Amino acid sequence: MRKRREWRIAAAVCCLALLMSGCWDSRDIDNRLLVGAMGLEMKSAAAIQVWLRFPLPKTSQDLARKDFFTVSQSGSTVLDALNKAKYKLPKALDISSTRAVLLHESMGKSGLEAALEFAIRERSVPLDAVVAVFRGDMNEIFMSPNPIGELSGIYTKLFFEPYAGGIPRKNKTLLWEVYAKLYNPFHANLIPVLAQDEHDKFALHGNAIFVGDKIVGELNRDESLMYEIITQRFHDSEVELMNRSDIRIVHNRSRVTTSLVDGRPVINVDASLVTTLIDTARTRKQNAAQIVADLEKNLNAHTKSMFAKTQRAGADIFGFGNRFRSRLKPSQYDNWSDMFRTAKITYRYHVELRNTGLEFLD
Repeated sequence: MRKRREWRIAAAVCCLALLMSGCWDSRDIDNRLLVGAMGLEMKSAAAIQVWLRFPLPKTSQDLARKDFFTVSQSGSTVLDALNKAKYKLPKALDISSTRAVLLHESMGKSGLEAALEFAIRERSVPLDAVVAVFRGDMNEIFMSPNPIGELSGIYTKLFFEPYAGGIPRKNKTLLWEVYAKLYNPFHANLIPVLAQDEHDKFALHGNAIFVGDKIVGELNRDESLMYEIITQRFHDSEVELMNRSDIRIVHNRSRVTTSLVDGRPVINVDASLVTTLIDTARTRKQNAAQIVADLEKNLNAHTKSMFAKTQRAGADIFGFGNRFRSRLKPSQYDNWSDMFRTAKITYRYHVELRNTGLEFLD
C-alpha cells in the first residue's frame, strides 16, 4: 500500500513538472522587435536619451521600403528610457540582439559607468557588442540608411571586424572590455571615435583616451596603430606612407619587460616588424637601409607622441600596470595613474624588410 502511494506521488510530481515546463512566458519571433544598434546621449545632468534602431524584414515585392525604423526616448536612466519606449512599440522590445552601442561624446564627459551598468547587471545587451564614441548628431546617424544595405547594427559591427572592414588602425572595443577596465586601476579604456562622413555612414577619427569613465584625450589614427602594435592587437596588414616609399606592415611581435626602480616603474618595449615594399619613389635614389631608417623614424615619432598623451593624462591604455600588481601593495593600486605619469618608458623597433624587388637601387 505504501509503495503504491509513493508511485502516485511520483506521478503527480512528474505531471506538475510537465505543466510548469515549456515556453509559457516566451514570445514568438514575430512578436518581438530586435534591436540592431543602441545609442546613448546625455541630454542633461538628470536625463539620458536612448536611441534604438530596429531592422525590418523585406520581401522581393517591397524592396523600395526602408529596412529599418528608429525610436528615441529620454529617461532618468537607461532602463527608465527603455521602459518608456515600450509604450510606443506594438511588439515586445528585445535588446538581446544588439550588435553595437554608440556612446555620444557627451557621455564621455559626464561618465560612462552609470549608463553601462544596466547592461552588465541585467545581462540584457550582449557582452560582445562593439562600443564606439560618436561625435555629431545622434538623430542623423540613427535615421540615415546604411550605404551598402547591411542591416542596422551589423554595419557598425562589420566596420571593426578583422574578417570584414576592420584594419589595425580601427581599434575594436567590446562592451565587456569597457566595463572590466572601469574597475581595473591598472588598465584604462581606449574607445574608437566615429563621426558621420559626408558621403558614407561614418568615418574613424581616432581613439578616445579614458581615465576612469571620462574622456581625457584622443589618439589619432597613426598613434592608434602604434597602440595596436605594442599591445599585439595588430591583425591583417597596414600600410605606412613615407617620403621615399610605401611600406606594408604584415606581421609584428612585441616584447615588454618591466621593473620597479626606487618606486619608479621602468617599462621597455621591443617590437619586431615584418614589412614588404609596395611602392618606391622613382625620382630619388634609395636603398633598403634608408627606407628602413625612414620607417623607424616615423614609428618612433608616432610612439613618442602617443606615450606623451597617455602619460600626461595618467591613462595606462596598454595595461602595463597589470605587470606590477604583484610588486605593489593593495593600498597602492589606486596610485597607479600617478605612477604611470612618472614611468620611464623606452621603446625600440626592429624592422625586417622583405620583397624589395629587382629594381631596388643602391
